[in-house]
Amino acid sequence: MNKKFVDRESELRTLEDAFTSENADLIIIYGRRRVGKTELIKKFFENKRHLYFLADLQKEERLLKMFSEIARLAVKKEYLRFEGWDGLFGFLTDIAKKERVVVAFDEVGYINEANPAFYSILQRFWDERLQHAKVFLILCGSSVSMMERDVLGYRSPLYGRRTGQIELKPLTYKDSRRFFPGLDERGMIEFYSILGGVPAYLKQFDEDKDVFENIEKEILDPDKFLYMEPRFVLLEELRDPTTYLSILTAISQGACKFNEISQSSYVEPTKLSKYLSVLLNLRLINKIRPVTERREFRRNTSYSIGDNLFNFWFKFVHPHHPLIEGGEIEVVMDIIRSDFDRFVSFAFEDVCRQTLLELNAERGLPFTFMKIGKWWHKENEIDIVALNDRTKEILFAECKWQDRKVGKDVAEDLLRKKELVDWNKDRRKEHCAIFSKSGFQKSCIERCNENGIVMFDLKDVKRASAGID
Repeated sequence: MNKKFVDRESELRTLEDAFTSENADLIIIYGRRRVGKTELIKKFFENKRHLYFLADLQKEERLLKMFSEIARLAVKKEYLRFEGWDGLFGFLTDIAKKERVVVAFDEVGYINEANPAFYSILQRFWDERLQHAKVFLILCGSSVSMMERDVLGYRSPLYGRRTGQIELKPLTYKDSRRFFPGLDERGMIEFYSILGGVPAYLKQFDEDKDVFENIEKEILDPDKFLYMEPRFVLLEELRDPTTYLSILTAISQGACKFNEISQSSYVEPTKLSKYLSVLLNLRLINKIRPVTERREFRRNTSYSIGDNLFNFWFKFVHPHHPLIEGGEIEVVMDIIRSDFDRFVSFAFEDVCRQTLLELNAERGLPFTFMKIGKWWHKENEIDIVALNDRTKEILFAECKWQDRKVGKDVAEDLLRKKELVDWNKDRRKEHCAIFSKSGFQKSCIERCNENGIVMFDLKDVKRASAGID
């Protein structure tokens, strides 16, 4: 299978639909690094007149010289040199006067670093000339917070000019599965628990090797891409990642409440909010509250790492860096093996949540839910709760990633815990489900059938999430 480009049908359709217009377009594409923005743009280029300008961190003069050469080769001129951005934008206006042309500035943030007036210059040229041409202009960037602030934000010179925007997010479990068509469901969930839906990460694993062999060869080898990837991403995004490393390590080790994170990372509570806000903007952590609660309070808010590779790296690689560098790979592998099922169990909850979202979109559930998340109160927790405020219907689901079949105690505990959920009691219609890695004991099946609890095993997850019979 060609792993270079997988899925993104929706995003491609958005771009193709916009391209059919004869009017000028200014499309913003952004998303975290390695998520596949460049591959999306190149796929969209196919069979179209296009110019592709990829910026990097260097002086403005060097960027203009590099872009001049790209443009010269495209129009087959002996000499072409832009002395400033006005010259480049004037050139783009001229070549797009009569015929549609796609122009992409990739990693546009680097251009703005070289000249902070870049967006203002583009805004002026867009208003005066470019918007009257047949140009299809794409601005693409990897710093989500920068793109939202400097390009999409209301204070940006380009505010109100864009004709569309795409935040490219990691692939879903269903679409990530296309990277490994020969993998069984257990293996796929294990791979996904480590790599998530980031295409650049998914390309590193080999489905002909088991998960532990892939971990040893592709993550614990200091010469491989994934070994230092989280640290490099943080270094690219943050001036000093030291405190962020401590916070992410704390969260990966189980500190999920504000005070727990503060204590475990040794970051004062008065300063922690700022750091958490930055990590949220980078899409590296998630902020969670019980799905039934409408208001957010610190006491009911939890945090988790939002990227599977980062979660794995901060749990197993970063704390054991000295052992890995010292060649004690088997010691680290033993640590990983001993806690791996517990690690995967959290990703399994996410896969089950996505399975329900797929079924919900296909109207394959007894009701259509509008919200989905977790629920907890004191010592009680339900893995998945989905609800519809209008119809007053609610679904409670537990997810069990264990080698033994699920017993009736899990069903009984779910029935007990759902009574603790204070949401439209006396008026709601309830539905229950249990997801299991290893199937169900006979006693559990009987108890589920008695109480209308739907049972999902890995074959059901495969059918729902991957569309494979």
